[in-house]
Amino acid sequence: MSGYTLREAAQTLGVSIVTIRRYIKSGKLKARLVPTKFGESYVIEDLPLLTKPSSDDTRQVQPLINRIEQLSQEIGYWKAKAELLEQRLLLLEAPRQTPKQRWWQRLFRPRH
Repeated sequence: MSGYTLREAAQTLGVSIVTIRRYIKSGKLKARLVPTKFGESYVIEDLPLLTKPSSDDTRQVQPLINRIEQLSQEIGYWKAKAELLEQRLLLLEAPRQTPKQRWWQRLFRPRH
């Protein structure tokens, strides 16, 4: 059997086996089914030449990724805070209900 197995392709490209299956299904990778003793299995003839980021690039990019995640969490916090304040404002702006009068107050209303 010549070519790459799913596991070998995943290790080479630095992705999971599930991602490799997704690539095959979407047509990004060309593969064929080959009978094996455990059933049919995919064999990938050739892998595209992908440039993996070097470790220097990764070190430069990681702080930016961390900052984006932090800002995303802060946005979620402030969005929830704004929604809470909006609900409180709606309650304040809602028409107030008149207090319930007792029976005797309705009977003996002061006349003007």
